[in-house]
Amino acid sequence: MKLSRKTAPSGDGARAHVPLHDRAYAAIGTALMTGRLAPGQSVTIRGLATALGISPTPIREAVRRLVAEGTLALLANRRLRVPTMTAAELEELREIRLALEGLATRLAAERMTAGDLVALESIDAAIVRARGRGDVRRMMAEIQRFHHAVYRLAGRPALMRLIEAQWRRSGPWIGELFTGYAAHERGRLRRRFLDALARGDRADACATMAEDISAALAYLVERARARARKETQ
Repeated sequence: MKLSRKTAPSGDGARAHVPLHDRAYAAIGTALMTGRLAPGQSVTIRGLATALGISPTPIREAVRRLVAEGTLALLANRRLRVPTMTAAELEELREIRLALEGLATRLAAERMTAGDLVALESIDAAIVRARGRGDVRRMMAEIQRFHHAVYRLAGRPALMRLIEAQWRRSGPWIGELFTGYAAHERGRLRRRFLDALARGDRADACATMAEDISAALAYLVERARARARKETQ
């Protein structure tokens, strides 16, 4: 398991002022949001500490926060596991994300500047380049960066924290999207979203973002239902 150690703003001064447990929380959260940790995967405090280059004590503090919010599950043997979700739980997650990210997208579209749109186009270009190289890991990271760049433009820090919490729950499933949905969709909705913003059509931009979120989660719901049917046969 490889987790990025760069979780604070660039510059040694800025990094030095970020508490170790916050750096650990951010790094583990990023690993979850970008699909670096998969549903059902087991991890340990020691393993996380080694991967992040942070001592076990701040890792333990970060893990306590993640367990409390339901992002990680603590097993009887003290190991940690990335939770799996049923079809019903994924459907609920879809509804929550649509509500939170729909609000953030609407607010962001109202505040969007030409410079913001250029920045989003740059991230989209990075996604396209990663797809061309077949670099799925980079694609997953850049897609997360794209969505969160949009939502931060809403200027609502509390809303952003709620969104990030749901991405920590849904991010581990991103890898499953690339076995079917993402290979078929290939950024078509993201392109339509950017085009709508470019022509000032906020309503279409918001509807397109909602379609993207809903379709991706609906795909995961159907996959979960198919697994459940198979298990009962």
